[in-house]
Amino acid sequence: MDENSNGANDDSRQGLYNEFESEIVKAGNPEAYFDEADLIEIFDYASDMDNYIVKMEVLLYGARHYPSSEALATRRAWFYSSFGEMEAAADVNNRVSNGGLLNRLLTLRAEGATDSPDTRARLDAMIDAAADLGDEDVIQLVDYCAECGMLDWIEDNRKRIEAKCSYTPTFIYEYADRAEDLGDLTTARRLFEELTMMEPFTIDFWLRLSAVQITEGDFDEALASADYAIAVDSGCLEALRLKGRAMYRLGCDKNDVARIFRTVLDHPESNDSDASAYAATLIELGRTDEAVRLLEETILRHPMAQMPIDLLMNVDFKRAEPYILNVAEKAAFTRDTVIAWAKEHIANGRTDVAAMLALLFRKQFISSPDLGFLTELLYINKMYSETVSTVEESFGNIYEEIRPEPGVVFPYIMSLVRLGRSDRALELSHHYLSDIDTFMQMPQTMSELRGIMLVPYSSPSATACMHIGYAALLRSIINALTAPVPMPPDEYDPLG
Repeated sequence: MDENSNGANDDSRQGLYNEFESEIVKAGNPEAYFDEADLIEIFDYASDMDNYIVKMEVLLYGARHYPSSEALATRRAWFYSSFGEMEAAADVNNRVSNGGLLNRLLTLRAEGATDSPDTRARLDAMIDAAADLGDEDVIQLVDYCAECGMLDWIEDNRKRIEAKCSYTPTFIYEYADRAEDLGDLTTARRLFEELTMMEPFTIDFWLRLSAVQITEGDFDEALASADYAIAVDSGCLEALRLKGRAMYRLGCDKNDVARIFRTVLDHPESNDSDASAYAATLIELGRTDEAVRLLEETILRHPMAQMPIDLLMNVDFKRAEPYILNVAEKAAFTRDTVIAWAKEHIANGRTDVAAMLALLFRKQFISSPDLGFLTELLYINKMYSETVSTVEESFGNIYEEIRPEPGVVFPYIMSLVRLGRSDRALELSHHYLSDIDTFMQMPQTMSELRGIMLVPYSSPSATACMHIGYAALLRSIINALTAPVPMPPDEYDPLG
């Protein structure tokens, strides 16, 4: 939870955390002193910050100065469990003689207990037995229930848990956070709204609420929440980001949106995503040259950042090429990597960019099982010459003697048609139709089928359906090419 969410108490924890990190972790000062209670506060705060180095140093310091501390032993057991060392965690946990909720929870985790009536009954008993629940108790309780698909138990027992919480917002925050992680946005939003009413000056609550509202598509409310956060802290970077995103999605004046994103970009902690957001707005304002310069400057500072490269690809692919190749070299791109990246652009409606990207790595597709991905993509984007040359490079002069998959054959044949080579397209169509007809008339064993199936390892019935469809499409092409009156390719194109 955000460091200002628990007032003076949290300020004190942060102070202890900062002092420990400075004196012990960084300086190694042997004279620095922290009592057992301090160490527990520091460890739990480090858990909030996800700082494993500080947590480890706390445990080492505690082992030297407070070897009999059961509270620190409990945290050591949880630390081991976070790395999957359940046997070591259980050993340490079992040495704690007067364990509380954390120890009982860790026992459940070590046993591999999952959602069951028995597990729920044991959780009920834990809450009944607890005199009070600290921050780490409720954090681990909610996390365990989320991992086991039991957040409904948390909801059903919420009042009982809150009645024993030392600081209720920590419990609600953790519950909201895990609900959001699991896609339960309705619950997450409700809980974050409760938090903003409980502590309206805690900026993190407004930020989390705004982010959930954006994910839900409620951009008006997201903008209002971001504005509340800005009212608490006018210089909050994340609040400005959320405001810009909400305004953009609401279709607000792009000049106003650009001003927000420019403010974000001027912040000393801005990143490549902020530059991309501002550049995207500049493009919509027609300030493309300015956007391209900004994107290139950003890529030079962050050469492995995908977002600015993606945006530059959408605007000027040629200028993006050297940056794409640089990333590919440093990240050792495979064909699967290229396909995955291309599919992202397809999902965003830019099949043209996807085709240029895949073509840039054409050599990886030649004679590969994924050749059809490239050829269909090229054909869809009317890159007919490139389609033909890619297929012919893969199959050379023996192309007529083999039968590639439809994703290669149909783009190739139709590219020949569109390039004015209908005679060659007709010749190949007859060849493949004859091949298919012969195949369909001859009984084949499964072992023989495997080597010539259009889609390897599909069932015989599925294979038959695919071959019948393949033959039907080839007949359509042949009929169109031999019709007395020439037909426009669009009327019989199997790729639509």
